[in-house]
Amino acid sequence: MCINGQAIFFVNSTLVVLLHEMAHAKIAYGRGYIMNQIVLMPYGAVLYGEEKMRKNDAVAIALAGPLFNLFIATAFFALWWLVPPLYAFTDSFVYSNISVALFNLLPIFPLDGSRAVIALSKNKKKTLRLLRALGIAVSLSMFGLFILSVFFEINFTLGVMAVFLFYGAVSGTTKERYAHIAEAASGKKDLLNGVEKKTVFVSQKVKLVRLLRMLSPNSLTTFVVTDEAMKPIRTLEEQEFGELLLTADGDKTVGEVESGKLKVEK
Repeated sequence: MCINGQAIFFVNSTLVVLLHEMAHAKIAYGRGYIMNQIVLMPYGAVLYGEEKMRKNDAVAIALAGPLFNLFIATAFFALWWLVPPLYAFTDSFVYSNISVALFNLLPIFPLDGSRAVIALSKNKKKTLRLLRALGIAVSLSMFGLFILSVFFEINFTLGVMAVFLFYGAVSGTTKERYAHIAEAASGKKDLLNGVEKKTVFVSQKVKLVRLLRMLSPNSLTTFVVTDEAMKPIRTLEEQEFGELLLTADGDKTVGEVESGKLKVEK
């Protein structure tokens, strides 16, 4: 693209893909998941993990990226109306957002639309086979259009996207692309350099996901949950916290979580 004089479009597209995946990651984090790896692809990007998600979480995370791209495009449409000269500098960025959003909403594997459909499906294996076949069919169609473009005005984007879409449809799995946040809570500790025991007092109104930021590989943390008068109500060991997040919504507060899963302070 840079050789063909499309460097600005390349930068815009890369930024759009990163914003798309940041939206996925943000919603995932709020629901108790984190990404372990991000890989840029021509049709978007992929976040990798192995954790099986709850249905509502999978749908929300899958749709977060495309919806955020559409939100950005809508915001710029409003800016164009208020400041018309801005159009000349941002049109490719906006159209890239729209393209990435609409393309990823297609129900073909491994795009975001297929992830949402699979999450809502009762027969996930059958749905996966169908959407994978659609992904292969679409990728072959795109490659056919690429070959056709050679005789008119060659479109390398179609060819590159066709190859990677075919690869994703053939080699992709139903495993989710995020790791549960509990893995960070119960992750490896740096025992070679020593691990200190740490006690942290927190309000019962604090969200579970915020407790993650208080963890460190160099310490083993015990949370003491208190009321507004700083009176201890419960204790929550780091390992218990990790197990708790496997079933509880990360957006819930400590006080909202079922008390039976916490140890009462004596």
